Amino acid sequence: MNSPVTQALPLEQFKRHLHDQYGEVVHLQTHISHVLLAGPHAYKIKKPMDFGFLNFTDRDQRRFFCHEEIRLNRRLAPDLYLGVVGLDADGRLVETANTQIEPMVHMRRFDQNDRLDNYAQTQGLDDVLIDDLARQIDQFHQNAAIAPKDSHFGTPETVYFPINQNFEQIRGFLTDDADQTQIDRIETASEAAFLALKPTIAARKSSGHVREGHGDMHLGNIARINGKVMIFDGIEFNEDFRWSDTANDLAFLLMDLTDRQFLGAARRLLSVYLESSGDYEALPLIRFYAAYRAMVRAKIALFGIRPDMSADEQAGQWAIFRRYADLAEQFLAPTEASLWITVGFSGSGKSLASMELVQSLGAVRVRSDAERLRHFPERAMRYTPEATKYVYNHLIDIATIGLNAGWPMIIDATFLRAEHRALFEQLAQTLGFPFHILFIECDAPTLRRYLRERTAQGGDISEANEEVLEAQLQKLQPLTTAEHAYTYRLQCDTSFAGQIADIVWAKTT
Repeated sequence: MNSPVTQALPLEQFKRHLHDQYGEVVHLQTHISHVLLAGPHAYKIKKPMDFGFLNFTDRDQRRFFCHEEIRLNRRLAPDLYLGVVGLDADGRLVETANTQIEPMVHMRRFDQNDRLDNYAQTQGLDDVLIDDLARQIDQFHQNAAIAPKDSHFGTPETVYFPINQNFEQIRGFLTDDADQTQIDRIETASEAAFLALKPTIAARKSSGHVREGHGDMHLGNIARINGKVMIFDGIEFNEDFRWSDTANDLAFLLMDLTDRQFLGAARRLLSVYLESSGDYEALPLIRFYAAYRAMVRAKIALFGIRPDMSADEQAGQWAIFRRYADLAEQFLAPTEASLWITVGFSGSGKSLASMELVQSLGAVRVRSDAERLRHFPERAMRYTPEATKYVYNHLIDIATIGLNAGWPMIIDATFLRAEHRALFEQLAQTLGFPFHILFIECDAPTLRRYLRERTAQGGDISEANEEVLEAQLQKLQPLTTAEHAYTYRLQCDTSFAGQIADIVWAKTT
């Protein structure tokens, strides 16, 4: 429901004052706010509207939510959110937003070309940016407040309510039989996925993964400012939209990247986030939540249809709706899982090769180095036989979660010993998934050179040095005759991208 504006805001007067001081004023609008850009400043004014999921009709409420917007968004973008100011009846800026004047959020202005939905179209999304973004989201999730266990946030019932509501609201717009049939399919698949995941959803709440997140994390709410990735404009007006599983928070961005055809970036973001967080138990939920987020966007496209639109404009909105509906159905469709392992010495490029498989095939990479560091922070305990046994068993557990959730999994470790390789081959056979080996061929002088270069560059989590390499060179147990049948050999001195692309092409044609 929409409530009319109770009193006209003195926007034109404010714009004139801003123009007198700064020159050009840019006035942007959404369905819930006005945003004025002038000089180095941005001012956001909440419209006095009631949409059911938000209510800004009362000035005290608008003031409360302005302060909430500052509080919440300073978690990720402290330099961007400056404070709450006011707009008086004459359209003049007041530094303190008391009860008699209109509250505004005061932000630092940035170039709209730096917003990632715009930036990506002209500059692309490079690996460094995606890795930085993934780790920043993980750090944000780790620091976010955990939902009280007795709250309704993140319970299965709370999770399913907006999913079901989407279908109810969408059906009121549909007249085409094909659209109605597709929505029936998506709803059936969503309900089936929910019922299968219901215990997992409940367990995630109990284990503290329902947190006060961002709620609206997509490329339009992320910017690259002064070389730094900054996430902004989180949900302040509805707690149910904000308090959710961290997997749900992340899934919105993964869906948005996929919709925009940045498939490699989406796949890399997921793997790097999981490597940073260790939260591989989120894997069964990612596609389910991505489908939900796609259906939210599909619904919003229909909400954007107005009677005063031209036929072409309305057709454009329907095209957006169908694009997101197709994407939701794609996320809910059965997938083909497989298990891959690397075999190679430290410095051979296993992690580079495995990341190429992530971006080409949509696999999820798990690095033994990352799990060893996570579970054995004391170096003295990190490389004992007991630690190595624990790490490989833990990698088995992670691979099992991913495979059962329908993800291709790539385990990045040296796998020099046949017994370790056999563990994973047996896992794949037991679960009924294809098993493959990526064998990285690299001669000793090249390995030594690569290790020296990696050490000089820094930044890699691997702790292997030349002494470790020399020991490894004596430990490799050759592949068995059976292993050769499902092994792909890669040359370390040739681009992995091309070699992996050839493998994936051969497997999918």
